[in-house]
Amino acid sequence: MSRINILLAAGGGLCLSAAISLADGISPTSVSATLGVGESTTVHKTVTISEGRPTSSQVDVFFLADTTGSMGGNISAVSTAASSILASASSLGDVAFGVGEYKDQPSTSGDPYAYRLNTNITTSTSAVTTGIGMWSASGGGDYPEANLYGLTQMANTSAWRAGSARIAVWFGDASGHDPSGGATLASTIAALTAQGIEVLAIDLGGLNDTGQATAITGDTGGTLYSGINSGSIVTTINNAITSSFATYSSVGLDLSGAPAGVTVTSTPGYVGTYDRSIDRTFGFDVTFTGAAPGTYDFSIYGTVNGGHVATEADHIVVTGEGVPDGGSSILLLGLGLAGMGLARRKMARTV
Repeated sequence: MSRINILLAAGGGLCLSAAISLADGISPTSVSATLGVGESTTVHKTVTISEGRPTSSQVDVFFLADTTGSMGGNISAVSTAASSILASASSLGDVAFGVGEYKDQPSTSGDPYAYRLNTNITTSTSAVTTGIGMWSASGGGDYPEANLYGLTQMANTSAWRAGSARIAVWFGDASGHDPSGGATLASTIAALTAQGIEVLAIDLGGLNDTGQATAITGDTGGTLYSGINSGSIVTTINNAITSSFATYSSVGLDLSGAPAGVTVTSTPGYVGTYDRSIDRTFGFDVTFTGAAPGTYDFSIYGTVNGGHVATEADHIVVTGEGVPDGGSSILLLGLGLAGMGLARRKMARTV
């Protein structure tokens, strides 16, 4: 292990421990090491989750609305106050937005579409405002709508950013057909959880008549808000997005960026009930092992509820030298030398 040189950088200087705490940060912020194939080194890291509102989180917020005829007043309120909603969410960190709407299945309702993507995930607030402005209350056919189909399409077809925390702000006033366009309650929840989407449901009337909204928000770690009217819907949406970051249930490291030439593992992971009332620090032991010769630059991310909140830059050089075959070649070499010694002694006896 004497050939392994490790440089740990935190902030603007150098240190040998994770003594510096950064808001929603990871320390040390970089690791450099030279390893032989099969050699390992372990570095202790800390992820600090700060008190108050986060400022470094990568967040994707998707606004999904029922735009059938009965939603006119509420859609107008959201459209008018879109800039307020976007500004509030943007203060949470690196936030991108998407916009979509649903009505009912055209084959039974006569609606022009069951789901429409208005604006895909983007950091352009003007594009998002334009997308919300496309909402128009009309149609719907019978009472239930294409809720499940809309949620499924949103989950599966939106351009979610890699490593983002994902929130769907879903509002409507009627329950959904089950199934709808092939989407059932169970398959919809599976699609949402597969994408790691937390659903915040704004019930403006009968959205939860059949318990669908309760099931969806419960299984995605979200919240159901009931009894909202057009006068308070903007405040409710703003508070819902902000509140979703006031508490969190998991803290970990995303190691998926590690290349094939370096094996990276970490322990432990943290699951529990946490809040941002105070700064909280979580410790990890990260082990780097050389797997194939090469020079590798990659990132490790601190995560909260699966979303990236901090980035560490790593530089690992793997040389062709190292521990051969886990020591098996050394063992075979030793046995070979021992065999040669016995053979020489036998030859000496026969001379």
